[in-house]
Amino acid sequence: MTDIAGMKAELDGLVREQADRRALREQQGEEIKARSQEYMTKQVQAAERYVQHVREMAQRKTKSGWSTDRSHAEPASAFDAETYPGPGGFEPAPPPSSPRPVRDEPRAARRPRAAVEDDEDFNNPW
Repeated sequence: MTDIAGMKAELDGLVREQADRRALREQQGEEIKARSQEYMTKQVQAAERYVQHVREMAQRKTKSGWSTDRSHAEPASAFDAETYPGPGGFEPAPPPSSPRPVRDEPRAARRPRAAVEDDEDFNNPW
């Protein structure tokens, strides 16, 4: 009979521990939920302040003459052709005075391409 009583006491202890863990988990869940609610409330308040700020800036813009309305812009016919002569109104750049210098050394005397690539990889700062 003592074995049964001992097993029952152990089972009761396990049930109690499980209930305590469940209560702790629920309490932690409630705390997390409250913190999340507080965080989201702060986020909404910050977003509302931002929207209000943008609205105030838009009102200041229109009151100060910074209108975003482009209906008052000059028409395209106001282009001054004398000031901006277009592609035919400019002289082309003069050709270079001398041709490109030719190397004296033969092609075989230069370093092989693989060595150049290896050096470039080695010296690459990133």
